[in-house]
Amino acid sequence: MAANGPMTASEIARETIKQMAARRVEPTPDNYTQIYFEVAGKPAKEDAANALRKALKQLPHDSLEQTNWINRWEKLLKQDNWQGLGELLTESMQSQLNHSTKWPKAIRTLLQAWDDKRSGVDVARKRETLERVLINFGNDETLADKLIGMANHWLPADARVEGVPLTNVADLTAGEELANASSEAASLPNEIQQFHGAFTILQTLLKQTLQLGLIPRLEGYPDLQAEAVALQESTERAKKLKEWEALAKSLKALLLRVEVIGAKEDDVRGDIIDLLHLLLSNIGELVAEDGWLSGQVYAVQSIISGPLDRTKLKQAEKSLKEVIYKQSLVKHSLIEARNSFKAMISTFIDKLKYMGDASELYGGKIESYAQELSKTDDLIKINELVNHLMRDTSVMQTDIMRSRDDLLNQQRVASDTQLRMQKLQEELQQLSEVVRIDQLTGVLNRRGMDEAFNTEIARHRRSGESLSVALLDIDNFKILNDQHGHAAGDSALKHLASVIKRAVRPTDIVTRMGGEEFVVILPNTNLTEAVVTMTRLQRSLTKEYFLGNNQKLLITFSAGVALFKVEDDVATILLRADQAMYLAKKSGKNRVMTEVDLEANP
Repeated sequence: MAANGPMTASEIARETIKQMAARRVEPTPDNYTQIYFEVAGKPAKEDAANALRKALKQLPHDSLEQTNWINRWEKLLKQDNWQGLGELLTESMQSQLNHSTKWPKAIRTLLQAWDDKRSGVDVARKRETLERVLINFGNDETLADKLIGMANHWLPADARVEGVPLTNVADLTAGEELANASSEAASLPNEIQQFHGAFTILQTLLKQTLQLGLIPRLEGYPDLQAEAVALQESTERAKKLKEWEALAKSLKALLLRVEVIGAKEDDVRGDIIDLLHLLLSNIGELVAEDGWLSGQVYAVQSIISGPLDRTKLKQAEKSLKEVIYKQSLVKHSLIEARNSFKAMISTFIDKLKYMGDASELYGGKIESYAQELSKTDDLIKINELVNHLMRDTSVMQTDIMRSRDDLLNQQRVASDTQLRMQKLQEELQQLSEVVRIDQLTGVLNRRGMDEAFNTEIARHRRSGESLSVALLDIDNFKILNDQHGHAAGDSALKHLASVIKRAVRPTDIVTRMGGEEFVVILPNTNLTEAVVTMTRLQRSLTKEYFLGNNQKLLITFSAGVALFKVEDDVATILLRADQAMYLAKKSGKNRVMTEVDLEANP
């Protein structure tokens, strides 16, 4: 609120811009709108696009038609282009109108045909035909038309519904023939009846597999998609053995072509990933000294090294965007500080040059006065020369003092700028550390572990001091997740990391290897000392509860310990520690085993 009343629109706008600059948020329309309403003290208005996105997430995806309809809306929102909105709304409205008018007519016609006996079709055959239509078109928008068309087959020509197109009459005829066959099969032996039922189920499954599984995945291959659609239609018409043999042959040929395309796509994907690996490795070498960029390179390398997961990619994208944005702000400030420092050094040099030029000019005047003094014996002339000399000396002294003060001031500013640059550099380095820290537990992640191993192994080889490694795995972690939820599992991981950090020495390094596995690197520690440390840690853990799903819970862990040897690398020592850990699991859990125990239990 302003001092004399509510803030005006222009005051709110100015304050919004100030807040955006102070918070260092990206100057987007969404951020401006959010802060504007916050400054104005009003609830932020949700735009139509965000409201639609939330509503779409709540809609069911039970059928292909529902999924396609939702995908069309999401595509419209993603493209941020509303030109197709009218067409989409018109289709939705028309579809609703059609449903509201067709279904009463379909039910009325079905009831009329069900009771009509002039067609010679008994109730059992009608029931079989109806079930056939519902199986084939239960999720189809044209189900009402199918029911009217089916009912028209049971009615005489003068009683049929007019103005309703009889689509896919062949399908309905096939359905009646199947119903006839089912009725006849009722008098056949039980094995033949079972075979007939199994055949009907397999036929329906084949159609749905083509419709829901194969056809949507051939979106980029119209020829193959058209062939798959034709095969789907053939499954509804095929009755004789020769027709099914021809269908099987065509389906096999199609699947072979799809397999070839899939193999090519896998090869292309593999080639792209290999190319990306090569590019990132090259960039990583070029920017090895630039911590913030090399950290981002490592993050992308970690993602593409394992199985590609869309959720993981999106999370990494969001994290990298945040880090990149923060780093861009810090780096921009750092560049400004460097430019300011360069400008101050340039001013400092100009001042020194000015002092040199002034000293040279003063020296010239002194020499001129000396020459005039040697040529005259007139006291009045000598007095004038002394006065000029005193005046020039005073001016020179004033210039020197002023330049000295300027230089001292420039020196202070340069020192402040240098400290600011150092602080910005440290802040930039801290941002680059984000990719080395596990965001859930706050300990080093796999990348941080690799770097720590490189450092400690190098120190071990220089000094010859012992280096032990402990690999910890939470006992019954899956059961904990299943019984209390993943939030409790996350709390357990954070709890264990916290207890480990408090129990070990400052020189020990705690890392999260992945999942519920932690690795503790113990410099200057032999095998016996490492076992004592892990046992003490187990005792500490059993004394501390943590809250999971509003319940007090306890966890334990099994650990394997290995001692680094001359011929070891990271992989070999972790393998021995992992094997010892699994031996501890087999021996009853909540135990600490070493590589020595592995030799005793081959």
